[in-house]
Amino acid sequence: MAEKIPGWFERLLLPKLSSLEGELKAVRGEFSGELRAVNGHIESLEKQMLSLRGEMNARFDSIESKITLVEDVTRLKIEVKALTEKVEAIRTS
Repeated sequence: MAEKIPGWFERLLLPKLSSLEGELKAVRGEFSGELRAVNGHIESLEKQMLSLRGEMNARFDSIESKITLVEDVTRLKIEVKALTEKVEAIRTS
């Protein structure tokens, strides 16, 4: 097939094709670099998400223990009120 291409045409196209090939390699290199940078950012975000998830779990555990404490105090108040009413009933009788 190369024999069918006239010499002047080949001399005209080969430098352009070589130039395009070089530009494509450069673009591919830039693209690869950008992909690596994006991948680095994604990994950083994943680490931050894991850290935040840990913090959230700790806070939820803390809130859960506080809720349990509030429930216990409420239950004790009800029991004290019932005992107070019983003591008053015994006094008045």
